Amino acid sequence: MITFLPLGGANDIGASCYYLDIDGTGIILDCGTHPRKTGLAMLPQFDLIADKSIDAVLVTHAHQDHIEGLPYLVQHHPYVRIVTTPQTRAIAELTLHNSVRILREQMKNETTIRAYSHEEIDLLIQSVEWRSYNEVFNISGYRQMGGDPVHSSFHDAGHILGSAGILLEHNGKSVFYTGDVNMNTQTIFPSAKLPEQHVDVLILESTHGATDMSQLPSRETEQLRLAKRANQILERGGSILIPVFALGKMQELLTMLWKLMEKGTLARTDIYTGGIGRKISSVYDKNRYVVPYNDTEVLLSDIPQNDLYEIEQLDDLLRRPCIVLASSGMLVENTMSYKLAQRWLSNTKAAIFTVGYMDPQTPGFRIRNAQKGDLIQLTDLAEPQNVRCDIDQFRFSAHSDREGLLRIIQQLHPSTVILVHGEEQSVDWMGHAILQRHPTIKVHAAEVGKQIALFE
Repeated sequence: MITFLPLGGANDIGASCYYLDIDGTGIILDCGTHPRKTGLAMLPQFDLIADKSIDAVLVTHAHQDHIEGLPYLVQHHPYVRIVTTPQTRAIAELTLHNSVRILREQMKNETTIRAYSHEEIDLLIQSVEWRSYNEVFNISGYRQMGGDPVHSSFHDAGHILGSAGILLEHNGKSVFYTGDVNMNTQTIFPSAKLPEQHVDVLILESTHGATDMSQLPSRETEQLRLAKRANQILERGGSILIPVFALGKMQELLTMLWKLMEKGTLARTDIYTGGIGRKISSVYDKNRYVVPYNDTEVLLSDIPQNDLYEIEQLDDLLRRPCIVLASSGMLVENTMSYKLAQRWLSNTKAAIFTVGYMDPQTPGFRIRNAQKGDLIQLTDLAEPQNVRCDIDQFRFSAHSDREGLLRIIQQLHPSTVILVHGEEQSVDWMGHAILQRHPTIKVHAAEVGKQIALFE
């Protein structure tokens, strides 16, 4: 028997965590937190598996919403086996240590849960196993001694460094979980490399299911549009703030901007980066010959950039033309991008460029949808501000568009599809499209706490 139970990240983007019982072997796929929730509410619902066998956790990549809940799971299951790709393991060591400080600040008044410690992260990272792409490894359940193991492997997801889809095979049945996947080429990474076989069950992310990408410009056209707008801002003496995720988006935008400058498409100007994003960039550099990479000659550390965190007065950045890549990508309160945005909004020469997904409840979403002359309130408790800077929206997603998601189905020919990691509109569109194109496929919209029996 194989059953699937979502603990988080089912019909939402955040706290991705799914439990599979494969003939008594318990496997957790990802273990994240929700970026705009705190305390127990930010975690997957671990109580749903309190009486179940938990033998292994397989992590697709090191973004917060897929890995940051892992230290809390390990507090209750200290001997669980954890497996990732080597790149995810290396990045997780940086990001989880970085989260300690952030969580301590967030949880000062929390009584239901405590922030984990640096010592706990050190022990956790030491216990993480790593497996390269396409390397098959076995998972055997403690309650299934002598039974057939689950054959597992990671497959390049094309999302960020080390990101992977997970293939599980057992007694002639197969399950493939895409994690966050990109079927399109980015500046740094080529598209995902899926398993070259039919799978019975496909657990499919659906982030962009509601977005008709055919009505939007191509990635190349967006790059040229960004360069044109940036040149206009820089020529008038303005500076540009681009909120980015420290993992993935910072490295992608830094490489893109530098390549545009080298071609002469974008005016050469100072670029500011800093914080954990720089440390992650060094992991990218060390792995550029190990994973699929578009241009191994590009070293992120060689791209001229100034340290944002060495600026004594942040207002100084507005006094000269420059481009600032600052995290967080959604301008969460008290982050560097949030502090800078408060200053940028009141400057008539400046501009804020948004380049990725914004949760509707975040300050980034409010900024992205504002226009010059609007009165904007970044949070419910913040003072309203007049928008005096330019605001431009660009799309450089690390997630597959919906046609790419449908290509995954076409390539893997699953009998069953479970839709996860998407808001209601995205899941609805994907479900309808799949049934239209593949009427024999059984489609499930995942719900937290709702178990799905895949094989009796």
